[in-house]
Formats: sequence, C-alpha cells, structure tokens
Amino acid sequence: MKGSSQKNKILEQIQKQRRSQSRQNDSKLNSLHFQDMQIQEFSKEIDEYLTKFSNLQQLGFQRCKLQSLNNLCEYKNINSLNLEENALDDECIKLIVQKFPSLTYLNLKKNLIKDLNGIEQLKQLEQLTHLFLDKNPVCEDQNLTQKVWDFLPKLKALDGKDKKGKVVKEKIKVYEEDEEDEEEEEEEIDEDDDSFSISEDEEDEEYSEEEESESESKKKKKKVKK
Repeated sequence: MKGSSQKNKILEQIQKQRRSQSRQNDSKLNSLHFQDMQIQEFSKEIDEYLTKFSNLQQLGFQRCKLQSLNNLCEYKNINSLNLEENALDDECIKLIVQKFPSLTYLNLKKNLIKDLNGIEQLKQLEQLTHLFLDKNPVCEDQNLTQKVWDFLPKLKALDGKDKKGKVVKEKIKVYEEDEEDEEEEEEEIDEDDDSFSISEDEEDEEYSEEEESESESKKKKKKVKK
C-alpha cells in the first residue's frame, strides 16, 4: 500500500479515533493505533502527515505487514510504540532507537528479530521499562531472558513478567485532558461543592430552630393535658 491509497486508509482510521477521543483538532490527539493494514513501508507523505500530531504520545501499527521503518523522522514525544505482528527484522531496532528516543513501552512481539546483539542496542533507550520480544526467532535462545535483563537493568517487565517471573499487567498510560480542560472541570466541581456546603454557624442555627420547635410542641402538649 503506497501513496494516496495508503494515506486514505490511514485517514479513515484516524477519523474513527478522532471521534472516539472526542478530538476535532489533530494536534489534540495523543494516541493513534492502526491495525490490519497493508502498509509494508512508510511513504514520506505519511511521515509528513503523522508529524502534524504534535501531542502524539502513543503509536501503534499492528498486523500491518511492516518490513521497514525507513522514511520516518524522529518522534521525541512518543513513549509507547506497538509494532506487534509485522515483518520487522534486526535493522528496525537501530531505527527505533534513533527515531523514538523517549520510549517507556515497546512491543516487538511476533516479528523477525534474530540477533541478540541488535536487541542490546535498546539500552540506549534510557526510559524503557516494558518490552515485548516473544515469538521472534531470537527467542529460541534459552538464555535470552537472562541476557536481556542483564543489559537492560531498568526494565520492569519483559514479555509481561518481572525479573522474578511474576506476571505484570500492561500499563499504558492513558493521557488526560489538557490542563485547561482539567482546570475547567475543577472549577465546576468546586462550584458544585460550594452550593452543597453548610457552614458551622448555619448548622447551629438549624439545630437551635429544631430545639425551639421541639420545646414549643412540648408546651402545647402540656396545655392540652391540663
């Protein structure tokens, strides 16, 4: 899939995600995930288009038959990259390190990675904490897990498990609304809280009124008995 047809397919999925995130402006989108597309290789046109999403922090291309990450520029703000089930080989790791330097989460499950030395380049990603490598040819190495933990000591999870082998739930940060939106929500909450709040003086007044009404009712009852 190349050129305009590639762009059209991507645009279709972007439209759906824009609606799901309630975003009208592309610069407000913070995550984009593409699935089951025949991309194979990115065109420069697509790369130029993706750079318009200035707030993008999560990016995914799953089952897109990607064979290369060429023609992509550097995406410094992206911290989550999902490339599961493609046809990426060892060369892709070098490009990932160069083009996505701020990654904390990287999924390379079900690709064509064979060389352990290539994986060692990921230590240049100083913020990387979650990595998926399972179902790659390199996983045939029985000592792979220990070797990866050795040269990536900052990892918190490898293939969904911590260093002791305990399952770690995937935690991809869900990015909140912009600060302006959050401030507006806080103001609305504060206003609502004020409308329902009762001061101590007001409470005392209410209690005194209740006491007075109770005493008056008792007096009336006594008069009736007389």
